[in-house]
This record gives sequence, C-alpha cells and structure tokens, in this order.
Amino acid sequence: MINILEKIDSAKHIEIVVDSAFIPSASALYSHVLRLHKKVSFVCQSENINNNLSYLAWFDKIKPNRVISSDCTIWFNYDALEFYNFFKDSNIKINSKMATALYSGILLDTDGFLNSKVDGTVFAVITELIEYGAEYKVANTSIMKSITLSSIRLKAIMFKSMILQNSAKTAVFFLNSDDLKSTGATLQDCDEVLQESLKLPHVEFAVLLDVDKEYESLKLIYKEI
Repeated sequence: MINILEKIDSAKHIEIVVDSAFIPSASALYSHVLRLHKKVSFVCQSENINNNLSYLAWFDKIKPNRVISSDCTIWFNYDALEFYNFFKDSNIKINSKMATALYSGILLDTDGFLNSKVDGTVFAVITELIEYGAEYKVANTSIMKSITLSSIRLKAIMFKSMILQNSAKTAVFFLNSDDLKSTGATLQDCDEVLQESLKLPHVEFAVLLDVDKEYESLKLIYKEI
C-alpha cells in the first residue's frame, strides 16, 4: 500500500475508483488527498451504492464515470480496518471526517460489531476512532436503523417466495426483474434480507437467484461460525 502514497505524491489529479463495498475507507483516503491540496475525483460505477452512507463527507462527490483528465488512478479495494492500520503505520493523522468514514466501514464490515471478525483489536480501533472525532451516533443511526417503505415491501416479496433446502440449512430467494422496480428497493436491500434469513433456526446459507438475469448476479452469503 505504500505505493499509493508514492502515486499520490507525484500526481496532480488523483482518481479514486472504488467498488461500493469500499466507499467508507475510500472516503477516508479522499479526505487525506484533499489535505495535500491535490485535485481528486471519487468514482464508483457500482449499481448498488448504499445510500445509507449519504452522511459521509464526500458522498455527494461520487461520480459514476471515469475521469480522463486525471494523471493517477488508484483502484481502491481496502477495507476500513486494513486502511486504518495503513494510516497508523504511515504516521498519517486521522481527522474527524476520516475517523467517521473508517468507523462506518468497520461497522458495515462487522455487521454492527456482531460477526466473527470482531475481537479486542476491533474495539480498540473503534475507541481510537471515536477519540479522533468519529460521528459514531450518526453512523449507527444511519446504517443500523434505516428502514424504508420500499425495503419492507421487498422483504415481504422475498420471504414469501423463499424456500428452504438442504435440511433447512439453505434459504433460497428468487429475484424477478419487476421486484425492485415495483417496490423501489435496491440490491442493497436484498443483501439485508439475506442477512436477516441467517437468523432463522438451522439456516447457514442464503442464496439469491436472479430469475431474469437482468442484474447478472447470484448472491451467496453464509453464517460465520
């Protein structure tokens, strides 16, 4: 990752290209580049951007298309905890905006600090990020408590069509091309339904099948033990 700093150092216009899963940690990098008084563009071409992250400082700067005028492209695929350690190892000061972004990323990556990734190290990092000014209350409310009418409608449709297979260990969902359009929901809402199904007794895997192949995706998640 040291190569990232070298690229930024020698560039005038940096383009950060990121998948939607890494928007929080990429937002922290965006803040750092701005502090260096460099021009920076934030690009995410994913369809399922999590709008619950709209409170992040640079969320409204995200563009759907590549920037041809940049002289440096960083293909960003680092999770929040990994990038926090990178900042610390590189002696880069973490400000409030960066702390909020990194806190948000860890909150998402650990399913609200509930999955098997969580250990004492994670909580030690969270403590430091709050000391750096992370707006943890805003993050918790926006990410963990955001419920919309469209997501409720989609949940009803998905659970109605769900079938259990493999001795009830696998929950299988089917997504029709009209389901998202009719409810106004997003693929992110589908992920939340899959995660919720893992709380059912005996269920260890959740599969989403795209019936019409409009979204060209098959999602599979599993319960971490």
